Amino acid sequence: MQIWPDCIPCILKMSLGIARVAMKDEDQVRRFMEEVLRLKYFSGKDRKVTSPDVIRDVWLKVIEATGEADPLKEIKDEQNRKALAIYPIAKEMVLNSKDPFLGAIKLAIAGNSIDAMTDVKGEAPEEIIEKWHGLEIDTRNINGLKERFNKARKVVYFGDNCGEVVFDKLLIEVLIERHPIEITYVTRTLPIMNDATLKDALSIGMGKVADILENGIPEHLPGTFLKRVPPELKTVIERSDLVISKGGGNYDSLTEEKGLKGKVSFLFLAKCYPYCHLHHVSLNAPVIYNF
Repeated sequence: MQIWPDCIPCILKMSLGIARVAMKDEDQVRRFMEEVLRLKYFSGKDRKVTSPDVIRDVWLKVIEATGEADPLKEIKDEQNRKALAIYPIAKEMVLNSKDPFLGAIKLAIAGNSIDAMTDVKGEAPEEIIEKWHGLEIDTRNINGLKERFNKARKVVYFGDNCGEVVFDKLLIEVLIERHPIEITYVTRTLPIMNDATLKDALSIGMGKVADILENGIPEHLPGTFLKRVPPELKTVIERSDLVISKGGGNYDSLTEEKGLKGKVSFLFLAKCYPYCHLHHVSLNAPVIYNF
C-alpha cells in the first residue's frame, strides 16, 4: 500500500515521540525534526512509496542524531518482560475459552497495539487482556483463516513488534497443538522502532515453537519487500502453503506483492483512517484480511 495523505502526520508524530525518548534535550529534538522535514516525502515530491520506506529514512536520521542503531532497546526489552509476566494468565485464558483458536487469534491481534507508531512505549500488556475481551472479528474472515490453516502444512509467520511477539508465540503454540504444521517465524534483521529482531524473538522463547529466520534485508525497514530478501527466505516462502503477516508495516509492504495473492493472511489493528476505510471497520478494530 502506497502512502496516503494520512501517513504524513502519522509518521511525523511517531518521529517526534521517538525523539523525545531517545534524545538528550529539546534543542536536539528540534534539530532532528528539522532534518526529518527536509526529507523529500514531506514536501510532496515523492508519494509513490510505502510508509516503511519513509520510516526507514526517518530512522536513519534517528541513528545520525543519537549515534545508536537501536535507541529503543530498553523499551523493547521491557515490553517483552511485561508480556512474558502475564503470559501464563493469557495462555490459561485462551485455552479455557470456548474456541482457543479464535481466542489466540484475537490475543495476537490485540498484541499489535504495542506499537511505536502510535505510542513509543506501546500499550501495557495487562491492557491487552482487557482489549481481548471486547474484540469482535468478522465470522467470515476468521472462518476463511481457519480453513487456510486446516489445509496448510508449512506456514511462514512475519512478526512485528516486541511484546506482541509473546502473543504470537502463544498463537503458534495453539496452532501446532491442533494442526500438523511447521512454522517459520520471520523477524527484522536490523532494528527499527520497537520491531522484533532475531535476538528479541529468541529472548522470549520463540525458538521452542518455531524455526526463526531474519528477513535478511540489510536496511532499517519496518516491513518486508520480497525483492529485497535473500534466496533462502524466498525459497521458504515459495514452499509454504500459508503466509501470516502481522502489523501495519508488513501489510503496507506485502500487499504490494501480487505473487502472494491467495496465500497470505494479514492480522492487525486498524489504527488509522486508511485501514478503516479499506476494510470497513472502526478505529482500532481487529482486521483479518485473507488476501
